[in-house]
Amino acid sequence: MEASYITSAMKSQQLPRYTLPEVAFIGRSNTGKSSLLNSLLGRVNLARASRTPGRTQMINFFDVGGRLIFVDLPGYGFSVARPEVAANWQELIDAYLQRPNIRDFLFLMDVRRDVTVEDLALMELLGRNIPLLIVLTKADKLSRSKVNEAVQKVRAAAAARQIPVRDILAISSLKRTGIRELRELLIRD
Repeated sequence: MEASYITSAMKSQQLPRYTLPEVAFIGRSNTGKSSLLNSLLGRVNLARASRTPGRTQMINFFDVGGRLIFVDLPGYGFSVARPEVAANWQELIDAYLQRPNIRDFLFLMDVRRDVTVEDLALMELLGRNIPLLIVLTKADKLSRSKVNEAVQKVRAAAAARQIPVRDILAISSLKRTGIRELRELLIRD
């Protein structure tokens, strides 16, 4: 699939303007946002992945075949940044969330972790306008029954808070499990 890096934004004034629909990748630090983006696009290092949580510190934009923009947002929940840098990230994310051309939010969670109050609060915020696609990453780390159990827990937690959910998928970027299905949900005409 043809894909290319476009630009990055560190400040709200640097956010580019596009008319193409955008798919935003958001989740806790170290959930595999960059790895998933690379897997979906069939690329190895288009989005920089790191073993160190909190490495994505800007909003990164990627063109997907001239039809769609993938947007890699900084992770939340882990920050080695100074408080003033973290405050700038919050302003940047708030400005990004106002964009009218966001078509999908991919809310990424590590399948091995329980849903937190922080996760649910962010899901509620994002789900106000667009039903979420919840992606449980690292599915290769658990048995199929444990993965199914995790999917049901997330589904129940979202339903209890009346968070609109388009779908919940368990994926593994490493083993490519669920990648084709997610790609078909995202890259549509």
